[in-house]
Amino acid sequence: MKKNDLYKKIKQENIHYIKHHLFSSSAMIAHYEDITVIIVDDKKVKTKTAENTVLIQELGHYMAGAYYHTNSPYELIEEMEHKADQKAWEEFFPYEEIKKLMKKGLTTSTQIAQYYDVEVPYMARCLNYYYKYYGFDL
Repeated sequence: MKKNDLYKKIKQENIHYIKHHLFSSSAMIAHYEDITVIIVDDKKVKTKTAENTVLIQELGHYMAGAYYHTNSPYELIEEMEHKADQKAWEEFFPYEEIKKLMKKGLTTSTQIAQYYDVEVPYMARCLNYYYKYYGFDL
């Protein structure tokens, strides 16, 4: 995934992007009235791959409208995180595209993560989601 494409998407959606120290996470999205901001802690997010991953995940929150307060109940947080991931995966790593990559020989989480330039654990969760709900009949 080209970081410039993600920046274009952020700009197109009129989302502000800032780098700032965060206490308990590497990135977050804040939404209030008509203002949306993605905040990334560049002391924790040190590589292009890590930045791609957090930007995609935070954009998932935006696209799904999956917001919560930091003091929200754990169950709500988990629900909103899952909803954001699903939306991000469907937008940035479409199931049919993943299947095509697998047919071309990219069959591991590591290979597919490298193709999209995202972190392996995030891609592994995406592939697990697709396998669970759709399967991979190649």
